[in-house]
Amino acid sequence: MDIKKKLSKQFGVWVTKLKDDPIFSTLKFKFLFWNIILSTVSIAVILLVFFETTQYILYSQFNSNLLYTANEVSSIVGHSSSSFSANKVSQFHNKKFIGYFIVVLNSNGHVVAESNNIKLNSSFITSVFNAIQDKTNSSVFTQKIGNQDLSLISIPTFNSFGDLSGVVIVGNSINIIHDTLHTLLIVMFFMALIFIFIVVLFTFYFSDKITDPLADITSQIVSITGFNLNQRIKTKNYDKEFNTMSEEFNKLLNRLENTFDREKSFINDVAHEIKTPLAIINGETELYLKSKKDDIVSYKKMLDANLYQARKIEKVLNDVLSLARVEYNTSSYITEKIDIQSLLSEIAMDMKIIAQTKGIECNYIINGKDFYVFSNKENLSKAILNILTNSIKYTKKGSVILSLSKKAKNIFISIEDTGIGIKEEDLPKIFNRFYRSPNVRNIEGTGLGLSISKSIIEGYKGTILVESKISLGTKFTIILPEFR
Repeated sequence: MDIKKKLSKQFGVWVTKLKDDPIFSTLKFKFLFWNIILSTVSIAVILLVFFETTQYILYSQFNSNLLYTANEVSSIVGHSSSSFSANKVSQFHNKKFIGYFIVVLNSNGHVVAESNNIKLNSSFITSVFNAIQDKTNSSVFTQKIGNQDLSLISIPTFNSFGDLSGVVIVGNSINIIHDTLHTLLIVMFFMALIFIFIVVLFTFYFSDKITDPLADITSQIVSITGFNLNQRIKTKNYDKEFNTMSEEFNKLLNRLENTFDREKSFINDVAHEIKTPLAIINGETELYLKSKKDDIVSYKKMLDANLYQARKIEKVLNDVLSLARVEYNTSSYITEKIDIQSLLSEIAMDMKIIAQTKGIECNYIINGKDFYVFSNKENLSKAILNILTNSIKYTKKGSVILSLSKKAKNIFISIEDTGIGIKEEDLPKIFNRFYRSPNVRNIEGTGLGLSISKSIIEGYKGTILVESKISLGTKFTIILPEFR
C-alpha cells in the first residue's frame, strides 16, 4: 500500500513538473500534441471500423457459402435420410463439396452418412440433433476438433407428411479466416505506424509554418519601446492572417504614437500657457522688490497684476482638468434619459442675462416636441455652454440664436451668432487643444473650450458641425442620437 502511495505521489510530482515546464505551454507543443493525438485516434477508429467490416463480410460470406452447400446436400438427401443410398454418398466427393465436412442423420439422430475427412464427436452430434427438434430453420454452431476451428450449420429435412426425416450437418474450417484477420491486423498495425510517422513529420513542418511567423512578429514587438514608437512590424511573405495581424498592430502603434504626440504637444502647450503668466508674476514681484517704492498704491497695483495672472493659470488648469475628466474618466459618461428642451430652457435663461449685459439678443427657438437623449446632464450642459459662451463673447452686436429640432432619429441643437466669424482655413483647427484663431487672440480665453465640447459630444456618439464666414457670424450644430 505504501509503494502505491509513493508511486502515486511521484507520478503527481512528475505531472506537475511537466505542466510547469514552459515548453508544454507553447502553441507549438499544443499543436503537435493534439494533432498527433487526434490523428492517432482517427486512424485507430478508421482501421477498427475497416477491420470489423472486413471481419463481418468474411464471416457473412463464409456462412452464406455454408448455407448454400447445406441446401445442396439437403437436396441430394431428399425427403428420407433413412433411405439414403451409397450412390448418393459418393456425390459428397464432388468437386463443389471438397473441403466441407458433411454428416447426415436420420429421424432418430443416428449417422447414416458422413464424409471421410472428419469424425464429429457423438455427444456433439446428439446435442445438434436435440437442438433442432423444435426448429424449422437452420442453426449455426462452432466446434474445435484438434487444431481446427469449425463452423457448422444444421438443416432439418422433412418427409412428405411434414415430419422430421433427418438432419444435414455441413461444416468447414474457419482457420483460414482467423489467419487472414491476423495477417490483416499486422498489416494495419504497420500501416498505422507509417501513417502516424507521416502525420508527425507533416505536423512538425506545419507547426513551424505557424509558429515561426509568430516568433518573428513577437521579437519585432518586443524591440518596440517608448523611445522608438515610430518603428513598425515588417510584413513578410506570411499567410494572410499573420499579415493582417501585423497590419492591425501597426495601426495600433499609429494610434499610440499619435496619442503620445498629442500628449507631448498638450503638455508643452500647458507649460507654455502657464509659463507666460508665471513669468509675469515673477517679473512684477522682482521689479517691485528691486524698486524703492513702498507706497500702498504701487503694492496694490503689483498684487492686482499678479492676481490677474494667477486667475489665468487657474482657468487654464481648470480647463485642463475638465478635458482630462471628459477624455479619460469613463465614469463621467454615466448616462440617463435627459429632456433636452428643459435643459436648453435653463441654459437660455442664464445666457440671456449675460447677453443683455453686452446689448446682444439671445433667442431660443423650438421646432417640435418630445426631445430626449441618453446622456449626462452635467457634461452636456458644459458642452453647450462652452459654445454658447463663445458665441456671446465673440459677438459685438446682433444676436445669438439657440434652436432645437429633430430629424431622422437625431436631435439637432444649433447655436448661431452674428459675431466676428472664423476664417475658412482655421475651421479644421478650432477643436484642437489651445488653438485660438489669430483674430481672437486679443480676447481672453484658453483655447480649450471647444476641445472639451467636442470630446463630450463624441463621447455620447454625437457630432459637432461648424460653418462660418468672417464678419457675418458662425453656426455650430450639435447632432445627438434621439432616445426612443
